[in-house]
Amino acid sequence: MQIDPKIFRAYDVRGTYPDQINEEVATIIAKAFAQKIKPKKVVVGQDLREASSKMKGSVIEALLEIGVDVDDAGKMTNPMIGYANFNYGYDGAIILSASHNPIGYGGMKMTKKNAITVAGDDQELVALVQKNDFENAPEPGQLTKKDIVDDYVAFVRSLVEIDKLVPKKILFDPTFGSVCLILNKVLAGLPVEKVSLHDRPDKQFGGLPEPNPLNSEIKKEAVALSQQEKPDFSVLWDGDGDRVFFLDENGEFINAPYITALLVNYAVREKPGQSIVCDKRIIWPIQKACDQNKVELIKSKSGYRFIKEAMRNNKSSFGAEMTAHYFFEDTKYMDNGVIPFLMVWQMVSESGQTLSQLVAPYQQGHFMIDEIKFQIEDLGEINQKLKEKYADGKIDEEDGVTVEYENWRFNFRGSNTEPVAKLNLEAKDKALLDERFEEVKQIIEG
Repeated sequence: MQIDPKIFRAYDVRGTYPDQINEEVATIIAKAFAQKIKPKKVVVGQDLREASSKMKGSVIEALLEIGVDVDDAGKMTNPMIGYANFNYGYDGAIILSASHNPIGYGGMKMTKKNAITVAGDDQELVALVQKNDFENAPEPGQLTKKDIVDDYVAFVRSLVEIDKLVPKKILFDPTFGSVCLILNKVLAGLPVEKVSLHDRPDKQFGGLPEPNPLNSEIKKEAVALSQQEKPDFSVLWDGDGDRVFFLDENGEFINAPYITALLVNYAVREKPGQSIVCDKRIIWPIQKACDQNKVELIKSKSGYRFIKEAMRNNKSSFGAEMTAHYFFEDTKYMDNGVIPFLMVWQMVSESGQTLSQLVAPYQQGHFMIDEIKFQIEDLGEINQKLKEKYADGKIDEEDGVTVEYENWRFNFRGSNTEPVAKLNLEAKDKALLDERFEEVKQIIEG
């Protein structure tokens, strides 16, 4: 069969269901995955999507046919599959998930032993898929059900000092996603007054346009409820629970780089001297936190796989992406959406400050735009124009085009997960930010 090559992404497989990805495609990919890593036992999970439920059965059957034993861990957050992989010593793991993409998408994330990512566009994997020549084993694998929830909840709670959490009123918005499956267990016995929004698991994500807190409509609902209920802070997760966002006590959305800067302080306190990793989109608040703590900031390409690789190669304790993915050495460099929430709660508790007060030092003298997406036909042509226009700046082409000056910088890159290009820009002056944004935007739009 013909498989659309666009589904093979930099770190996962993702496409529209059922035209780009479906049960048959998932079967072939699962067998190619097994032939590539030669596992004895694999754990399989899924997010809440109907497409994931349909494809999971095909993935499990494919693995069993090829002779692989499978533990079916059911519905879960994305970070839980990585935890299952490294905690129980599986040879590999697959989660059926399309992350925060809108309804109508399906996907697969794959890891081998120790939760090391198998890239969707891995050349060997893609070649095996295209060849589609697999032999069933003489004896099929064995299927077992596996419940990992209690172990996982105990693990994430163990990474903070639970006894230091002081009573707080907190708004929780899991966008009808898989965090709904575990949130009550995470909060069990903790001193919290809970304000809830979008807090039931739903395969249609409650009719939301997408399970993504960066969506202005979703964010608007959380802001309105926060301003009405006056919680101490608010926590928002995407549909598969690997990204987490925050509103302060005033209902103001806090851009992820400022939360990252806070988490640098926590990470360095726990593991002094170890380096920190972030992507190149917005870096100055994070650099400030690293400089204050006298640790090295390593700048990586954007993307789940690349952040993990940079952290592993440099033995970093903590890493982050501008899109609110947070990675930890303790999770074998997997991202996690629950751990940062608990850490922020602990920092607010210990400091006696509000969340807005904690992030204020990193917001002061720093201005940034929300990431802008562009539908682009010829990325190469625009990149060349940007390099020519800003030839007197410091230019880095590892991840799209990054140009840096003393008082402003930008990154323009093609997305790893969507058919768009993205612009991020930061400056040390608001007027300069606005001026340079319009200038760069005009070049991109022609």
